[in-house]
Amino acid sequence: MATPEIPNSTLQRTMKVAEECGYNRSEAGRRLKIASTTVRRHLEEAARRGLMDAVPESPGDTRRVTDKTLEPALTFPEFPDDELPDDELVELMTKQFERIHKAHRARKWFDVKVNDPGPIGVMWFGDPHVDNNGCNWPLLKQHADICAATDGMYGANIGDTTDNWVGRLARLYSESNQSKTRGLRLAEIFISRMGIEWLLILRGNHDMWTGSKREDPLSWFKRGGAPMEDWQARFCLAFPNGRRARIWAAHDFPGHSWFNPLHGAKRAELKGNDAHLYVCGHKHNWAIQSQENPDTNRVSWFARCRGYKYIDKYGENLGHEAQMEGAAITSIFDPHAVSESGFVQCFSDPGEAADFLTWKRRRAA
Repeated sequence: MATPEIPNSTLQRTMKVAEECGYNRSEAGRRLKIASTTVRRHLEEAARRGLMDAVPESPGDTRRVTDKTLEPALTFPEFPDDELPDDELVELMTKQFERIHKAHRARKWFDVKVNDPGPIGVMWFGDPHVDNNGCNWPLLKQHADICAATDGMYGANIGDTTDNWVGRLARLYSESNQSKTRGLRLAEIFISRMGIEWLLILRGNHDMWTGSKREDPLSWFKRGGAPMEDWQARFCLAFPNGRRARIWAAHDFPGHSWFNPLHGAKRAELKGNDAHLYVCGHKHNWAIQSQENPDTNRVSWFARCRGYKYIDKYGENLGHEAQMEGAAITSIFDPHAVSESGFVQCFSDPGEAADFLTWKRRRAA
């Protein structure tokens, strides 16, 4: 790449400062915050363009030298600039924004096409924390087996697949029976080897401590074509008969209430998103609620998954009593339902949900 031409305005400024310094190039360089060799080069270029007679022979000598063929004591190579020219840099940033903005917009209420004409189910696995000593692996395996064995059932991971302690919290690995390496192996078993057909995987705060999604080992695990999104996903299940289910899934929603564990999800609904299902996890408790919006007649469900961390000394020390149910919340979607309230149903017991889905699919066949 050719070295960009030095603007006349730059040369004139160098000439002005150099004259003020008695053509002492070191002093001029300090004032201009450039190297003394750059000052000399600017002056030589100015002389070549006829902006000045010639470069003075020595610092402090203000005499004009008429011999323009005067050679400096040292001649240095002209190194090409490793930065892009201004116009190319602006063009690059413009194209980059357009690409990132397009990708960002595509993830807001994207469609997941459901090719199965019958009812389907989505099992929302609450925070797994598969490498935590308190992870209820017997229950997690039971739920994973139900999800894998039930026709029409898909899995969705609400986030915090592993503890993934970082920074000062990495000290907690000394209290765990699992290393970070073993934790990733357990995560891969859960995601890739338990037969679950994934609809969605979210990255919770523990997962995002790793850094970007591209750096996260979870992103390399086999999960079919299911997207992996940071924290939340807003999407629609598009059924063959044209019916659409709007779902906002998040690791958690902003807002908290001691009196209502679904406060954040309800707050999201009040902002006008008009979804059929708002589902989250994160706080290691569970709740389900359904209600109809009289303005839109939309029947919405609000759900929080308890997750699988059943022994939590940190939570116990804060006075939080552990719940036994709701580790996973399962939602059943029936595109042939005659009512809004029949379109979506939610269950805290995956086994009951699987039986209900099997019955509905058999009836619809």
